[in-house]
Amino acid sequence: MSSPISNSAHSPIAGESALRNADEVLTVRRIPWRHDLAIISAAGEIDTRSVRLLQRALWQDLPAGLVINLSEVTYFGVAGVRALEGAVSRACAERRRIGIVAATHAVLGPLRISGLDTRVGVYPLLADALREVPTSPPPPPATPTGVAAPDRTGA
Repeated sequence: MSSPISNSAHSPIAGESALRNADEVLTVRRIPWRHDLAIISAAGEIDTRSVRLLQRALWQDLPAGLVINLSEVTYFGVAGVRALEGAVSRACAERRRIGIVAATHAVLGPLRISGLDTRVGVYPLLADALREVPTSPPPPPATPTGVAAPDRTGA
């Protein structure tokens, strides 16, 4: 059972059309998978108009493991990258596990350019992420450049 992230509390004044427009270009759903794992699935365009829907989902109470499914995202702008950077930083601080599902250049390109693909697992298929994320370690802390610090534990 999935639950859509809605804009039911928005004001009818300034910004209503922007929120309505966000709903038209992006759908975000939270899908509880197990007691310790959830999926946040996005479909459509993640840009400055719509990123609030994704951010709202990423800042809810989350279980120990999270899979962010971007396999149906057709546009992934800087706002989306920043939202994921925040989610990864939060997961690191809270020692939670996180993985991203992406297989298109529209998403993989920005993940590579930002270095996020070096901090978290990026999986081509949802099934791969659901199998791997529950057993993966939490993401390492980022250095000031945003790239993961090297593992010096010898593990």
